[in-house]
Amino acid sequence: MFEHILPGPSDPMFWLKKRADADHSPDKVDVGVGIYRNEQGRYQELEVVREAKRRLDKLDLGHDYEITTGEVEFLQLAANVMFGEGNSAVSSGRVASVQTISGTGANHLGALLLVTNIQPKPKVFVGVPSWGNTVPLFKHVGLEVETYRHVDPDTKQVDFETVLRTIREAPAKSIFSLQGCCQNPVGADFSVEQWKTLAEELKAKEHLPFIDIAYQGLGDGLDEDAAGVHIMTETCPEVIVCQSFSKNFALYGERCGALHVVTKTPETAANVKDQLRVLIRQEFSSSPAYGSRLVKIVLSDVELRKQWVSELAEMRARLHRNRAILHEYLTVKLTTPGNWDHIITDKGLFSTLALSSGQCEELVAKYHIHLPASGRINVAGLNAKNLAYTAEAIDAVVRKA
Repeated sequence: MFEHILPGPSDPMFWLKKRADADHSPDKVDVGVGIYRNEQGRYQELEVVREAKRRLDKLDLGHDYEITTGEVEFLQLAANVMFGEGNSAVSSGRVASVQTISGTGANHLGALLLVTNIQPKPKVFVGVPSWGNTVPLFKHVGLEVETYRHVDPDTKQVDFETVLRTIREAPAKSIFSLQGCCQNPVGADFSVEQWKTLAEELKAKEHLPFIDIAYQGLGDGLDEDAAGVHIMTETCPEVIVCQSFSKNFALYGERCGALHVVTKTPETAANVKDQLRVLIRQEFSSSPAYGSRLVKIVLSDVELRKQWVSELAEMRARLHRNRAILHEYLTVKLTTPGNWDHIITDKGLFSTLALSSGQCEELVAKYHIHLPASGRINVAGLNAKNLAYTAEAIDAVVRKA
């Protein structure tokens, strides 16, 4: 029965991680996979999460299921983090929120909601380069996807003119997939003023913003990173927001996230949530409970929430510091050919360096610096011990070209 099945398409990040894990060189630098690494190059569990685990253990809740749509208080707390205090969409009951299998699950469920409930099927517009899973997620459920240029390849900055032109020329009531902050893989975000313009332009064409925000708190701050979400939900009558706690709680493997659908009326929100309940039941029945219980403990306690915000600030400061040091090496100490200024203006974990696939392969094979062929680096993988080495290796492969 299965003999005719062929291998699936290659996943660059799968093989990148496998190759990095198999490399035991003392020179190894892993700037590939998108997790926050500490100064020792290892996974860092937040202290506030350790405390939440201790408290959860004392509660002795066992391993029962949560309800299909997710634990109610967790969803309220998650919405508060995302939309902020006093958001009119939330306060008026126009937001349908459900728990998901992290951000990927939120994107998938949001796409499923569109394909099963909207006729005719809307076209999805995705700015590229984007997260490698964005286009496949929409195509997987049967939605047509059209890509456009989000970032100028020379400046590594947002190509806002192209974004606006695409919005204006797209068929009315299209879907626009946008990253809320810390753009993956480039790190080039919209400014607050650009978000305001985007919101008005999308509203004018009755487009639906479909916002993926996986790195809230790792760019400029929790509220600052969600500015685009706040603007969109105050301007556009309908918005989809995909939320992940993988990065800002370092709960990667616990798959903790939420999907928020902003609608025009509370009645519509109730109907949307019920349709999401049906889809969740058919897809995975209920979401993992452990991570969401930890998040709930932290967000529901004033002091723990303050500690979480403080730890996020420390992580964010280290990312900024790594960017500044790498930029100084390439531009001042080594005077490496090329424009590296975007490194210090990019936000979040990632920057995409102006390196060819061949140069990237040389960095992996010769220097044991693991990054994808796109040139994307995770700046959290840099530290005091490997920054100079990494910069010198980049300089060497660039000058060799």
